Amino acid sequence: MKELCKRLKEACLTYRVRLHLRLLGVPKKTNYKVISLGLGQQSTTMYLMSSRGTIERADFAVFADPGAESKATYKHLKWLRAWSKANNGIPIIVTGKKSLYRDLILSAIRDNRRSASIPAFTKDLKGKIGLLRRQCTEEYKTNQINRLIRRAYGLAERQRVPSTEVWLGITLEEIERAKFPRTNWMVFVYPFLNIKAYKHDFERVQYTAVLRRVDCQKWMEQEGFPLPPKSACTFCPYQSDARWRETKLKDPKEWQRLVMLDEAIRNSTKKGISHPIYLHRSCQPLRTANLNEDQLDMCTSECSGVCGI
Repeated sequence: MKELCKRLKEACLTYRVRLHLRLLGVPKKTNYKVISLGLGQQSTTMYLMSSRGTIERADFAVFADPGAESKATYKHLKWLRAWSKANNGIPIIVTGKKSLYRDLILSAIRDNRRSASIPAFTKDLKGKIGLLRRQCTEEYKTNQINRLIRRAYGLAERQRVPSTEVWLGITLEEIERAKFPRTNWMVFVYPFLNIKAYKHDFERVQYTAVLRRVDCQKWMEQEGFPLPPKSACTFCPYQSDARWRETKLKDPKEWQRLVMLDEAIRNSTKKGISHPIYLHRSCQPLRTANLNEDQLDMCTSECSGVCGI
């Protein structure tokens, strides 16, 4: 009975995705070209360029929402969808109804509740500060996008997915982030690097001039578009003290939510970690951490749909 209910639920979700695509004007295709939209500067530039015909036009864009972005990012998403509607832009689909914040809180207070780990800070047996394994990107971003693509084709969980291009807004100064896909059906396209990557090979394809992040900013400004805010979860441990401090000063309510989360995860040592866990790199409570003004920002790269460094 459980398996039947699971299949019925998946069939309903697949129907809803396909209906939504049709209502947005996305035709049925055997090979989609999908923009992985992280709502940062690079992926937004890629989306706008593709929508306006500056580079090849993709079929639709997907934003995997972890339910933990900043208010500024959600405001930018609202603007981008309005621009798309008014200018025949590429349809934007928002997927991922999970809340990473809520799941982390529940996991901390319930022993039997699992949640994807975030790259929080802790100490090893010698007292050296290090990062926990990052699972959040895969579960709340990558898997959500892959699942939506499968549903867009109307495929069940184990059915073979046809070759599909997933476009990622990685620029030249962060070329080390460009990866090969792990599946045969997926093709990673990097328009700003003019690279198309397969599981075991790659080819050079001309989309535009090779671009850096600053080039994306210049293009946005020249075309009269507002620059997007940095895209990342509000509690991402990678962020600089400047970003922590900005939240503390400008959004006290959100700051209290972050402090609550930091305190909630502290004693996740019940899950096999030998030392307390902290959101701040100093391994000090966020409430009292010294937010140095000269701290470098580890989160220099905008989220391109598969966030991270």
